[in-house]
Amino acid sequence: MAQIVSTAEKRPRFTLRLTDLIWIVGAIALLIGAVGMLDRLRFGLAPAAIGSYVPWGLWVGFYDYLVWLEVGSLMLFSGMVYLADNYTLAKIKPLVLFTGFVVLLMALILVAMDLGHFERFWHVYLYADFGSMITWMVWLHTAYLLLLAVELLLALRGTAKGLLKVLGLLSLPLGLMLILVSGSIFGVVAARPLWNTSNLPLMFFISALAAGASLLLLLVVVFWTDKTSDDYTRLTQRLAQIAGWLMLGGTFVAGVLAFTILYQGGGNPQRAAALQLILTGPFWWSFWIMHILLGVIVPVVIYFLFYKSRWLLMIGAALSVVTFVAVTLNIVIPVLATPELEGLAEAYHHQKLNLNYVPNANEWLVVIFVFGFGALLYGLGLRFLPVLSKRTQE
Repeated sequence: MAQIVSTAEKRPRFTLRLTDLIWIVGAIALLIGAVGMLDRLRFGLAPAAIGSYVPWGLWVGFYDYLVWLEVGSLMLFSGMVYLADNYTLAKIKPLVLFTGFVVLLMALILVAMDLGHFERFWHVYLYADFGSMITWMVWLHTAYLLLLAVELLLALRGTAKGLLKVLGLLSLPLGLMLILVSGSIFGVVAARPLWNTSNLPLMFFISALAAGASLLLLLVVVFWTDKTSDDYTRLTQRLAQIAGWLMLGGTFVAGVLAFTILYQGGGNPQRAAALQLILTGPFWWSFWIMHILLGVIVPVVIYFLFYKSRWLLMIGAALSVVTFVAVTLNIVIPVLATPELEGLAEAYHHQKLNLNYVPNANEWLVVIFVFGFGALLYGLGLRFLPVLSKRTQE
């Protein structure tokens, strides 16, 4: 009996950690969003507010946002570690790779929900048309997901460092191609003048790096073990400066392009109208308040002036990461909500022939479901996988 009691006493107890809140909140969100996801699976795209005039909406906007976060953070991480020899940052490699893997899965699920028959995705592999940007996007996504999965497995095992470096370097051109192709999907649409520009893929690239830098900074601020060390201080200061300059650079370039479009508005009224819808339309606040004020001005001030404060740095990085979705939503929706022909909005009347697109409850519930799935997977990974082990932090 004494031996039984002794064995029971030695059995490790399950104690909740602070990171367990992630998967707990994720499970709740998953249950809430399940209603919308079930309707999407049962009735197709019918419950969604997207239609013939605005075929891409909330889900595509969130998809591009997640791709920016994932690819941008991993490209910056690989560049700093393998090209700039910043081996201090390499200490959180399993965490960065795991974060990217979960975010990429969320992005793929969301974009699949925007397809009328997502179960036919295999047609893109079997009947590939490499003259289509979407084909390139699917194939690059697949290659990138496989590469990331292999990197993650090797990093969790802590072996094959040479192979990890090769894969990390390979992820740089692959991630670059994925971002440029994602931008080109919009850029090659001649019927949408605001999209139809060679600058758009470059803007996608700069925006992805800016969003990824803030995500990388957030991971360091939240999960770094010894926040009193010199390594932590130097790394957060450097990442804050990188993120700040990338956001300022991207904002400056976008501002110059916007000024040029508005100045030449008479030459291309449709392009100017789409931009005016972003700047002064019903959802002007998503650009000026959510993105410019909360997503750029506040984080940049913190990054350059208050980077020594851990809590302010965490707030700035979190604001930048969360509000960046306003950029992709403003890229996708207002352009499609601008009529291609004068009088098109009044020509036909049907719920699926509506230019006044506003995401409905079903679309938001699907987003909540996907983010709940991501949070559940991420929280369980932090709990049971060695992504935060002491070995990876030493």
